[in-house]
Amino acid sequence: MRALIDRPYPVHGGDQRFDLFCPDSDGPLPLLVFLHGGGWVSGSKEDYRDEALWAARQGFACACVGYRLAPLYPFPTPVADVQRFFRYVQGEAGALGVDPSKVLAVGNSAGGHLALMAGLCPELLDGDGGPAARATATVAICPITDLRDPFETHLPVGHAFLEQFLGVPLAEAGESLGAASPAAYASHAVGPVTLLHGTEDDIVPFDQSVRLAREFERLGRPHHFVALEGEAHSFTLPAWEVVRGGYIDQAERLREAAL
Repeated sequence: MRALIDRPYPVHGGDQRFDLFCPDSDGPLPLLVFLHGGGWVSGSKEDYRDEALWAARQGFACACVGYRLAPLYPFPTPVADVQRFFRYVQGEAGALGVDPSKVLAVGNSAGGHLALMAGLCPELLDGDGGPAARATATVAICPITDLRDPFETHLPVGHAFLEQFLGVPLAEAGESLGAASPAAYASHAVGPVTLLHGTEDDIVPFDQSVRLAREFERLGRPHHFVALEGEAHSFTLPAWEVVRGGYIDQAERLREAAL
């Protein structure tokens, strides 16, 4: 297996870091991009290292991506950093040994939000403008999908995280609530989206995924929604096996697709 550790990728105003794990292969591989959770304020690319190593043993290239964290770097910086990584992959695919047409974004919680933004948001959000290089497909695990009307659609425990992410009190966030919401870009979805969410989630309401799945259904966009009965924000081992099966199934479909 080939490993590239702590490699830089360019972002607005500097660079961020990623790790890449690739099984031995003669041809370009589908790439799984793992995005860590932590409420946009904590966590690191190392959080997904064990999972990435496991997925690499299944025959996929796997990247664990770092991004700048709130409150020091509020929205849109975390989203824009992730978008910049997908643009970097498009330009460096040959050197990395990956297929730029088969890139799957995978994330949990805040990372699920970022994965959805990487798959849905059509514009680069770091001020430079222009189209975003988007994920081919997305798997979002207990994701934040809609920040609009946060006092009605989010639990009080999540309000502080949302305010740190946005950089302002929720009552003053205004248009940023929509700009930061994956659901606001649902009509721009081009690749399949898988949503997995615990029905008893006590941090990110289960309804966040329910509502986005309904919107995809209304729009006729390809999606798959898995309700994990009785699961909270942290999963039991059997539930994680379902999650793992969800992203591997999506990755296998990418591998087999003639794009």
